[in-house]
Amino acid sequence: MSQELLYKECPLCAQAPVTLQSNGEYRCQNCDLTLKEKPVLGLFKKGQYGVEKLGQGNFALARESLKNVALSPDPLKITLGNVYTNDDLAEIAAGNLDAIRPVRTVLAQIILEQLREECFVNVTGLRRGHGAPLAEESWYLPTQKASLQSVKWQDEGNLFCTTHRLVLPSNQFTFIRLGRKISAVQAFTNAVAIQVSGEDYSTWFTGCRPHEAALVAAYVMAKVPLLRPNPA
Repeated sequence: MSQELLYKECPLCAQAPVTLQSNGEYRCQNCDLTLKEKPVLGLFKKGQYGVEKLGQGNFALARESLKNVALSPDPLKITLGNVYTNDDLAEIAAGNLDAIRPVRTVLAQIILEQLREECFVNVTGLRRGHGAPLAEESWYLPTQKASLQSVKWQDEGNLFCTTHRLVLPSNQFTFIRLGRKISAVQAFTNAVAIQVSGEDYSTWFTGCRPHEAALVAAYVMAKVPLLRPNPA
């Protein structure tokens, strides 16, 4: 990839490339996503990029979530693929799946080939654990950090939200079907938790950023109508 081209396809809008500008920033001509190479330890640049601007719309949650975050292009692309406006998240949580973009990563393509299900969310580098059962209360906007002291860790991997299930491939290969048996989903600034009826534990996925926890929870709500927030 040339120095002038960071992404052939913008991770946020998928409508234009992200290219180097005369001011040293990288920008998408379509949605105005703006990235900038960041110094490491304040001294040297090592191909780490951070978000300068997310474009038009209410990106309050994602903007705060990505503050001071610097990543190399490949992980940053996946992280930006999980960015939605607050309004989009509300639409998804209310059941509007047209508001969500299918994931276009190599990992998502592997899941598609294996399960014959499209992937709509991909969050990398998570830990899965079992915690105390959740009360039957659901929310998608994180407001606080979860206490994880009592969680019993099971494995780790990349989480995929597909057409019909949550999948975390690992040595145990976790599946949670998106259906009536899910009785609660709760998003935190560092985790998302899911309760399946009949199980005496909740399932936790930790290590995500706040905007990613919100997206996973909103997607679960979209697929399980009983969990959706009541209209105002």
